Amino acid sequence: MRRHLLLPLLLASGFAAAEPGTVLKATELRAKPFGDAEVLDELDAKSTVDIVTRQGAWAQVKAGGKSGWVRLLNLRTGSGQRGDAGAGALASVFKTGSSGNTVTTGVKGLSEEKLKAAEPDPAEAKRLSQYRETEATARGYAKQAKLATQQVGYFDANGEEIRK
Repeated sequence: MRRHLLLPLLLASGFAAAEPGTVLKATELRAKPFGDAEVLDELDAKSTVDIVTRQGAWAQVKAGGKSGWVRLLNLRTGSGQRGDAGAGALASVFKTGSSGNTVTTGVKGLSEEKLKAAEPDPAEAKRLSQYRETEATARGYAKQAKLATQQVGYFDANGEEIRK
């Protein structure tokens, strides 16, 4: 049966579209998908959630009778067990094109060949610069997320580290 016919059939039969997930590390359940939103609860590492929807780098989840938002980087889709082949895995086929258990952020839809053939686009880089944050705002976000400062080296085209 083709995908476009199967999905309406599943929805008509009352199939729940929530996808199971596992919390990778203790994380805050927030009222809205923003780093400064009200914290509703703290979710423990390895706890299970139902992923209701996704918005950017955030997932709306249901856990322990509460509903809220968590960062996608803190979740793994599926049960966290190898071989998860339940209804959530079936639903993920329609959402992502695969049923594997993986962290849900990253580049999708680009082949290895397209990535290798990619070229700089100065106009897009300039457009992206309008989304940058000030150093003070970035430090505020990092503090909220309890991130620590870390030195990162720069590398040239040959993979040699460049010290700044």
